[in-house]
Amino acid sequence: MISRRLLLAAPALIIPPTLAHAAPEEKEFEFLGVRDPQLGMQLAVAEHFGLFREEGINLTFRWQPSGGDVLTVMGSGFPIGVGSQLGQIALAGQNMPVKILTGLADISDTQGIVLGPNCRIGNLKELEGKRVAFTQGNNSPLMFVKLAQRFGFDHTKLQMVPMAPSEGVIAASKGDVDILLAWQPFLYRLTTMGGTLFATGGAHYFTGQKVVLPETEKLLYSHSVILANQSWIDGKPNTLQALLRALIKADARFKADRAACMPALQRVLRIDPEPLKVMTEANRYGVLIDRPLVNSYRFTNDWAVGIKRIPVSQTPESGITPVVLEKVAPDNVTWRAGA
Repeated sequence: MISRRLLLAAPALIIPPTLAHAAPEEKEFEFLGVRDPQLGMQLAVAEHFGLFREEGINLTFRWQPSGGDVLTVMGSGFPIGVGSQLGQIALAGQNMPVKILTGLADISDTQGIVLGPNCRIGNLKELEGKRVAFTQGNNSPLMFVKLAQRFGFDHTKLQMVPMAPSEGVIAASKGDVDILLAWQPFLYRLTTMGGTLFATGGAHYFTGQKVVLPETEKLLYSHSVILANQSWIDGKPNTLQALLRALIKADARFKADRAACMPALQRVLRIDPEPLKVMTEANRYGVLIDRPLVNSYRFTNDWAVGIKRIPVSQTPESGITPVVLEKVAPDNVTWRAGA
């Protein structure tokens, strides 16, 4: 005979955990995504394995070509999407009430420097005079500034040649420029053409071996993040909590069984297996509000102020809100305002 205690306990054993959470205010909504594992890994895994549905929400993705396009659409009032810390800083600079809900990945190592097939550097002073293909409007040239400060060459003697990253790959492969300064998968594409990886935001390779840089000495700081309008943070907290629970599940699933998740990324993000592998290995994923995210915020803000991209300085205390993530996973919040 089943005991009365077991009978009382049985319902709790069969009720799905998600039913214990308050119902989402918005069960179906559009979300600005980017088909890029730097910004969209957790989104793709959650979509493929039905993790959003498990949390009682259904997302319709409005895929954008880049985080910059997300910034533009959110600037017109769209409430939620994926982007970078620069997206929030730029929107806040225009008095748009958009906040960072959480980081998704430290993407510093997906940006870097690749030497063209015919470029050889014996010491860093030999960088002087070299032609560098780069894309205007981002802070990647700061990598050369930091290298110059650390290793004693004149970065102002580099010949910076603005062009789209795809054009930079072709130009460097042909020898029209010596160096490509870009991000993945363009770095990878040039290495398949005979180029040599020289440095990324978090490591350098010019000694012949990979040298991982401490957090305080990185050449570049950058994160992918979830951006949300304050109206949703105030008015749809249960919806946002459901979203973050699904992304945390996706993050854990990817880390536990990457091989099973890679086909999901290929299907949703539409990226070929080999560059996808390179890109995912370069990212440090985590649905977190932590010190590295804050470092990315401050680094980017200082750059944006310095080039007058924004009229006034922004702060992580005003730009990053832990109120949603700390309700879902308080241990994932290791930085708070004033810390």
